[in-house]
Amino acid sequence: MNENFINLIDLRKSYYTKSGKIDVLKGIDLQIKKGDIYGIIGFSGAGKSTLIRCINRLEEPDSGQIIIGGKDIINLSKRDLNEERKKIGMIFQTFNLFDSKTVFENIEYPLKSSLKNNKLQRKERVLELIELVGLTEKAYDYPSQLSGGQKQRVGIARALANNPNVLLSDEATSALDPQTTLSILDLLKDINKKFGITILMISHEVEVIKYACNHLAVIESGTIKEKGNILTVFQDPKSETGKIFTEVEQKLKEEWISRGGAY
Repeated sequence: MNENFINLIDLRKSYYTKSGKIDVLKGIDLQIKKGDIYGIIGFSGAGKSTLIRCINRLEEPDSGQIIIGGKDIINLSKRDLNEERKKIGMIFQTFNLFDSKTVFENIEYPLKSSLKNNKLQRKERVLELIELVGLTEKAYDYPSQLSGGQKQRVGIARALANNPNVLLSDEATSALDPQTTLSILDLLKDINKKFGITILMISHEVEVIKYACNHLAVIESGTIKEKGNILTVFQDPKSETGKIFTEVEQKLKEEWISRGGAY
């Protein structure tokens, strides 16, 4: 991991309401190396989800640069952007599956544009992905027949359909129980190791970021307050948000020990 693959330069985004202008991203600068698992942590309303949705232009930034693999995607035409998006997989908190489609059909969906004239190749790719995420026996089940963790595995497989080089995870484990969260994080780490995919993961859960990520940035009120190696940031946080997260975690640990629990 020795080259910056994602470069965000002075990224800004505002919304306009009846009450006036709300600045959500206030000049984000961030560099993420190729093959890294990079975490962004912050409280609700800090701008995490807006940031990650700007990276693939599900949200349109007001200004700045989003350079991925040497291309500034803000300057791409609609046609070129659609092609570039195939290289950026997205995992959603709420799974975003089609209830009327099977596991197979959900994963196949993004391939219908990239491999629209090759049904056999689509089938081979879908079955490969189903095996990768451990859902071989669920291939023709519907989302209503799946657990939350299984739904998220379908979401991950779908995000990988077009062999992306970037995977964006938008609070992908926040709706899952702890055991399932661990299994999903292990799957993402395995995917990163096998394929070298750069993963950007946002969360408000300290343990998720600590377990999965190598580096992180702390976002607070639309700005990056600190960033660096995950051990360095959490052991000696400089930002108010970083300090609060660390203090809360420490209090929970102390309370557990005071009750006689081993840590």
